[in-house]
Amino acid sequence: MNKKLLQLLDGAEDKYPHTLEQQFPHVATKIMELWGLPAINQYFIDLMLHTRAVPRKGFPPKAAKEIIDLSQINDEQTKAKKCALDSR
Repeated sequence: MNKKLLQLLDGAEDKYPHTLEQQFPHVATKIMELWGLPAINQYFIDLMLHTRAVPRKGFPPKAAKEIIDLSQINDEQTKAKKCALDSR
């Protein structure tokens, strides 16, 4: 397990993307780089939708679920941070 990625997930080992890390390490690395930045939303969209001229195989179901889960976690964290800033 990547400590940085686990930390981004607030230590939630049950949400850790093992399939992405093992089968698509470049995707896991890019997600870590973009985590918490507005650009990550477009990256998640690009991963899940056909946005290239050349067709792709797509992700296996387990990896696709991990991407969706990571997107939701990122959204929740972003909203929580925004609420915390707004309540100041």
